[in-house]
Amino acid sequence: MSTLDGSVYRIQDKEGRGPWRPGFSHIWIEDRDDHNNLLPWYIEFGSVLHAQRGYAIGCGCLSLDQLRRWFIKTEYNRLKLLGYSAVKMQFDRILGSSDIQCVFERKLPLNRKIKTIELY
Repeated sequence: MSTLDGSVYRIQDKEGRGPWRPGFSHIWIEDRDDHNNLLPWYIEFGSVLHAQRGYAIGCGCLSLDQLRRWFIKTEYNRLKLLGYSAVKMQFDRILGSSDIQCVFERKLPLNRKIKTIELY
């Protein structure tokens, strides 16, 4: 299922922060062989961040299948216990995209006008 309606999917907490923050991923992440295929956005895209002033920048996925590549069910269940949810939100512009992720910008903060969704 890919998004044609200007939406992205991501995992975030109530403040809109994703779970890949420094010193945190070791709490929830499992050792998986496919992690080598999941490059951080700044390595995959380099300097795509020509965001407009005053816009929020986020990393997410254009489909639920992409998001499930990043977060397997057991990892997602741990993240839910830690206060994270899968969400869907509108974006204003894609700054970079690939078959595994995208970097986007939006006028609203990442924790505003979002819809919590079921990932699994």
